[in-house]
Amino acid sequence: MAALSRPARVSIRAALPGEGTTIAALWRELWDAHEAWGGYPGSRDARVYSQLARRIDDDARVRAGHPTLGRHVHLVADLAGVACGQVEGWFERHGGDTTTPFTCEVRSLIVTARARGLGAGKALLDELAESAVALSAGTPCVLAAEVLDANPATSFYDRLGYVPVSHNARVDSARPAWVSGHMLRARVAHARDALAIACLEGALAARRRDAGDVRFDRPRAVDATMVGAIAAHLGADDGGLARDPLTLVSVDEEGVVRAAASFTTHPLEPPFVPMKRALLGRFAVDAGPAEALVAPLVGLACRLARAQGAPLVELTDLSAPGTPLHDAVLSAGAAPWSRVVARYARP
Repeated sequence: MAALSRPARVSIRAALPGEGTTIAALWRELWDAHEAWGGYPGSRDARVYSQLARRIDDDARVRAGHPTLGRHVHLVADLAGVACGQVEGWFERHGGDTTTPFTCEVRSLIVTARARGLGAGKALLDELAESAVALSAGTPCVLAAEVLDANPATSFYDRLGYVPVSHNARVDSARPAWVSGHMLRARVAHARDALAIACLEGALAARRRDAGDVRFDRPRAVDATMVGAIAAHLGADDGGLARDPLTLVSVDEEGVVRAAASFTTHPLEPPFVPMKRALLGRFAVDAGPAEALVAPLVGLACRLARAQGAPLVELTDLSAPGTPLHDAVLSAGAAPWSRVVARYARP
């Protein structure tokens, strides 16, 4: 009687010197899939992936068999001695409140087709969670991943207990300028706006907590220290465009600040096709009509992005679809793009 064959088992380990080419091929597979789902395009240049493979090998030699180096974690799924998947994690704490959980950002999770259905994806995330717990020294830690809306992995994260905590949209920076019917306009914030922005920060913190997003500080009372810190940042180049990130505000006809958001650009580096990426996030709005408050901010961000050569603007850290803020960015010309899902490293 023929012996029954057992399915191969996947193990999780650190990357090893000499397998950079295999892991770089996983990255290429991931970027190709992301582009098909509406993500930024990856390079088709084989030289880019050869350079990436050399970097991965150099990094593996430095790590010497340990997946964690500083705040960065790199794990590989092994099937019969060959890397069949990988994930990265970036560990940090958002904000200054010591009660705010640490966050381990899940990056570049990919399992190649031949290994799917063997539990490699779950095993990679489970081991990443253990690495994050070790880095946090037992204090609370959250794993968070951005997932494109068209990515079929959304159901995978659902099954593992991840829940959406924020949403992102994207808009063409060349869209027509928005014309206000409410006499609101947007501008770069000045130091004198610090108190108004500090008050709006409370609304932002409360919105995040209401959505179950514990990665950021809880709402706190406005005090002189907070206002002074904001004023110092805004006053570093008051009224100019040299700050990064820039704080943008919507003001009414009387000059009262009604909403604020943060704008930044940075280059995408290989293996992406080199291009500028623009982001507008941290939307903090008062109790007024969201569409009237948000649209000027989006319009100004598009103009700034165009001036810096960024073809698209990502609108990040939004509330759920169907809420006033989310509906407002769609009314301003954006389209839904991705969501951030999260769960505690240890339930």
